[in-house]
Amino acid sequence: LAAFLAETVVLLGIHRLLGGSIAIARPSTWLIMLIGIAAADLTGFVIVFAVVRWHGAPIAFRSILSIGMLTVPVNTSFALVIGILLTSQPWATVLLAGVGAFLVLAYRSYASLRQRFDSLSLLYEFTRLVSGAQRPDAILEAMLTQAKNLLRAERAELWLHDDNDTLWRVRVSDDGHSGGLLSAGDSLLIRPWFESNPEACAIDTASATGLAAQMLAVLESGNCIVAPITESGAVVGLVAVLDRLGDQGSFGESERTMFATLAHHASVALENGRLIDRLHQAASEREHEATHDSLTGLPNRVLFAQRLRSALVTTPDQPVYAAVGLMDLDGFKEINDTLGHQVGDVVLAEVGRRLRLVVDADVHVARLGGDEFSLLFVGARDRATVEASGRRIREEVARPMAIDGMRINITASLGFALAPDDATDGPTLLQRADIAMYRAKAGLGNGVAFYESTSDENTPRRLQLVSGLRNAIAEGQLSLLYQPKADLTTGDVQGFEALVRWRHPELGLLMPDEFIPLAERAGSITELTQFVLKTAFAQAGVWRAAGRRWSVAVNISTRNLLDDDFVESVTDLLIATSCDPRLVTFEITETSVMTDTKRTIDVMEGLADIGIRLSVDDFGTGYSSLMYLQQLPVEEVKIDKLFVTQMEADPNAEAIVRSVIDLARNLGLRVVGEGIEDRYLWDRLGQLGCDIGQGYFLARPMPVSDIVPWVQVWESRHAIHDLGLVTAHVGTMATN
Repeated sequence: LAAFLAETVVLLGIHRLLGGSIAIARPSTWLIMLIGIAAADLTGFVIVFAVVRWHGAPIAFRSILSIGMLTVPVNTSFALVIGILLTSQPWATVLLAGVGAFLVLAYRSYASLRQRFDSLSLLYEFTRLVSGAQRPDAILEAMLTQAKNLLRAERAELWLHDDNDTLWRVRVSDDGHSGGLLSAGDSLLIRPWFESNPEACAIDTASATGLAAQMLAVLESGNCIVAPITESGAVVGLVAVLDRLGDQGSFGESERTMFATLAHHASVALENGRLIDRLHQAASEREHEATHDSLTGLPNRVLFAQRLRSALVTTPDQPVYAAVGLMDLDGFKEINDTLGHQVGDVVLAEVGRRLRLVVDADVHVARLGGDEFSLLFVGARDRATVEASGRRIREEVARPMAIDGMRINITASLGFALAPDDATDGPTLLQRADIAMYRAKAGLGNGVAFYESTSDENTPRRLQLVSGLRNAIAEGQLSLLYQPKADLTTGDVQGFEALVRWRHPELGLLMPDEFIPLAERAGSITELTQFVLKTAFAQAGVWRAAGRRWSVAVNISTRNLLDDDFVESVTDLLIATSCDPRLVTFEITETSVMTDTKRTIDVMEGLADIGIRLSVDDFGTGYSSLMYLQQLPVEEVKIDKLFVTQMEADPNAEAIVRSVIDLARNLGLRVVGEGIEDRYLWDRLGQLGCDIGQGYFLARPMPVSDIVPWVQVWESRHAIHDLGLVTAHVGTMATN
């Protein structure tokens, strides 16, 4: 009424202002009326526009104005025609009744067509949105917004069960979006309702009874359309538009049909969206399985290689700094063999957990396989910092583990290679970290070692040695030299230590320190050991046949002590060479025993049972000597030459030698001192109670052809003080 009053005032005011009259037949009056009516309609449009915008609804003033520019001239012209006919020919207005009815029908048809066009446009837009959306939440938001606008409703709601069967409610209205959890009682309405109403259904308070009335009460609505949301044929929720805007009061059949179509599209899109989510989740899980270790949850070799490759991307003017570490668990095989793989898996999982806790967040940790783990320190430049991290890791891993009531102790060896100093590509860094790790397992660096090019077995020279080692045995390039051992009190020759040499056709004479570690790594140590044992056993048999009961000592590697068939093979060689096992001594280092204590002790006991004498070589350099010495079936210890050679200059070295001799005597063991290079050391070791001496002061290693002449000269002296003269006399034949 206020808007109509304002329009009327404007119309009459302009009519009076322009001097209009009621002479409707005059053309000047037509123009005045047209201007007045246009101004009145414009006033109404401005009022409507202001009120609508004041309530926050979107409206385009240009579209309203364009409609007015079309309707005002038409309506004014039609009214003028009626006015002219009423004043001149009143009965002629009857003729306009048909025209008026036609115009009314045409307008209503146009309005209906326009409404359908708008509805189809909105439906098309909704279909386009849901077909392109892959996230269910985007689908639901588009569906509710478009449904509300399409059906000119006050609000739209969605009830939806999630994967945990919890019912959620989402509401879209002019006030915005809202959502929340529905009560269990509300969720009970859904399935009973759609069992009796499987399609979209319009309900209002005028006709609602029973379950329909309950639905309206829960929805807090006077009229609505409710449609099911389905997934794989099952009802998982509902969608509803509520409280129609305008003067019609309720939703009709056309709106119900339109909403059913919309709800069907939404159900399909929602199901597709959830399917895509599941596919993405499955793909993510498969990707995680492909790049992570299932036991520890750490990245595996594949992902670690990717991260290492990314970390080593360089620019021309900016070198990349990084440290790659490899960690191997010491004695893990013993845990698997004695306690079972199930306990071993628990140990590996616990080690992985500890690694994640002890390293910094920017350090990448991975399990490469077995008991081998890798670490990547991006940007690491300082070797001291990396070593400190390695120490912390070893300390954390070494903490006792309680598994099934058992206390398990395990240690680790770590090797590091640095970029760009050691290498600039991932595979080479890993290879050199592996070399460093084996240096750590050999006792260097106290469990944490760095790559050193001097110990790299992959230099061209070392590769040449590895490839030629097997042929060297078959082609007779290997030979044995023998270094004598004599009683420090009487000077009597007790036996000889067999030392292998390789006379390479291109590289010349090679010492065992250079090629024996290669044989162990290349897997040819067994053939090499067989050659040395067979040759030494045969020589001991020859001496025995000649009436000389000289013993022969042979160094045994770690790999031999881990070979379950080693005792049997030694027995076969003794029989084949007619060698008395009591004339054979196997020298074993402490670190060899510690590699796999139970297995090595079993093998050593087997050797002792067949009569082989056992000697602990380099005694005093290992960290477990006192712990395991009583458990080992040994008859002899050899004091490491490092302590012997320093006795004269370092009182601490002599104290260590004295302690070893006293310990061995208390345990009933014979003591051999090696590295005797002068008369002082020979005499001093004898005074301290050492039994046997060996070193350059007595003789250098010599070929078997020089042994008998040397012994004959030695025995002709019958006195230890002439030892220096004897050594000088045969120096030319014992300088190998």
